[in-house]
Amino acid sequence: MLAKQSYAWMYLAIFLLVATGIVEAELNNRDTVIMKNGDRFTCKVKKLENGILYIDTDYVSGSIGLDWLQVKKLETPAPFQVALNNGNRMAGVIEKVPTEEAPGKDFEIRAASSKVDVASPSVINIESQKRNFWQQLSGAVDFGYDFTSGNSQTSLTSDTNVNYRALNWAVGADFTSSFSGQTTGSKTNLLELQGAGTRYLSTKNSFVLALSDFLHSSQQSLDLRTTLGGGYGRYWIHTNQNLLMWIAGAVYTHEQYTSSTSQPVQENVEALLGAQYQFFRFDRYSLQSQIYVFPGLSDTGRIRAAPKATLSIKLPNNFHTDFSFCASRTSGMVCVWDEIPA
Repeated sequence: MLAKQSYAWMYLAIFLLVATGIVEAELNNRDTVIMKNGDRFTCKVKKLENGILYIDTDYVSGSIGLDWLQVKKLETPAPFQVALNNGNRMAGVIEKVPTEEAPGKDFEIRAASSKVDVASPSVINIESQKRNFWQQLSGAVDFGYDFTSGNSQTSLTSDTNVNYRALNWAVGADFTSSFSGQTTGSKTNLLELQGAGTRYLSTKNSFVLALSDFLHSSQQSLDLRTTLGGGYGRYWIHTNQNLLMWIAGAVYTHEQYTSSTSQPVQENVEALLGAQYQFFRFDRYSLQSQIYVFPGLSDTGRIRAAPKATLSIKLPNNFHTDFSFCASRTSGMVCVWDEIPA
């Protein structure tokens, strides 16, 4: 039943992504970006994220990433959703003028009945605001297939994700599947459907988060693990170069294993404690780290933890190197590694 439902989600996501791509096609680039060194781009502004302004041009395949702090002027007639470092979120037509013309107020957001001027470094996120629900969707579909003729081993993997971001809330879903096996040997499969929803509160830089996870894994003899929960979070630091946030809440877990195990059904209520830290330097390096800890409430002897950190360093000639690591400290308690949606 889980597999059928999960595939239904995947097919729906593929349909939505294809439909979005068709509707989203825009041939005319009407935006203008001028850099401090005099470079001028006639383009389509896509988004601002982690201090990088992404644009599309007619003569370059793929998006171009520009250092936001080096942008002198930006003009666009399209509406955007804008997030500021103080937690405020607004929607409207945007424009950036040279800093010397309006010190401390060089970025303008014009809504239907109001206008706000702020300093451009305080703008931490810009997202295109589409005309309808379908155009606002974003996501990706990835497939992988591998066959080894020596032992007739095959493996198939897929990952599909769909996201929708509104001005004050965002939702997303991710479906992952993996199948592997041999003609005369054992076969394994993994199906996982994750969902997350975020509601940004009027209180500065705070939000509530809802989580769901449905996992089937033949390797773990796990028929289905259902995880439902949520929490409250807050950004301590939120700039173009640094992000530090924490979250606290609770989750309920229902695990159903195959009948051959000693405990075919397990239920737990766990606390959720987590933190994320991200550090960015344009065209140099970035650090992304997070840790989520699930202390057992109904089973006080059990702790699940999900630490993760990746340091990416950019090298000459379009090379880069990544360092990933994880560590745990459980004070003698049982630790089960797992992940939740970011």
